[in-house]
Amino acid sequence: MGILDKLGLKKKQPEPQKSKREGEKVDLGGQKKAERQGAAPEVKPKGDTGQAYQILLRPVLSEKGTHLAGSGKYVFAVHPRANKPEIKKSIQLVYDVHVEKVQIVRMPGKLRRYGKTQGRTAAWKKAIVTVRAGEKIPGIVEAVG
Repeated sequence: MGILDKLGLKKKQPEPQKSKREGEKVDLGGQKKAERQGAAPEVKPKGDTGQAYQILLRPVLSEKGTHLAGSGKYVFAVHPRANKPEIKKSIQLVYDVHVEKVQIVRMPGKLRRYGKTQGRTAAWKKAIVTVRAGEKIPGIVEAVG
């Protein structure tokens, strides 16, 4: 709250009008969002995903991972403190699939040299997730070549 708000000098913006029909939003211009030209279609939100995107860091796209994806197993880099039930719940919320099994592997950091100095890459945790037969996670390559 700024000083102009306290003095009443700052104009307040009018709130958008609510339409008579539910689920239909009308902005101040009187146009429906879907009627505006050039507007992208609205994406339906997935509800409350909670910490799902903090647990799942990224899918691991490797040759071995793509071969496993062909048999319904997907590989993800996950938060180092995540456990199997948290990973299972996150995959089900984000990708809308049924998870049957979760396997966790701790990947050690590798030694790397930078000139004379020697360093180590960060250790990380990976999860191999098996989904129900016939289900696929969209956006992950399932075949090489």
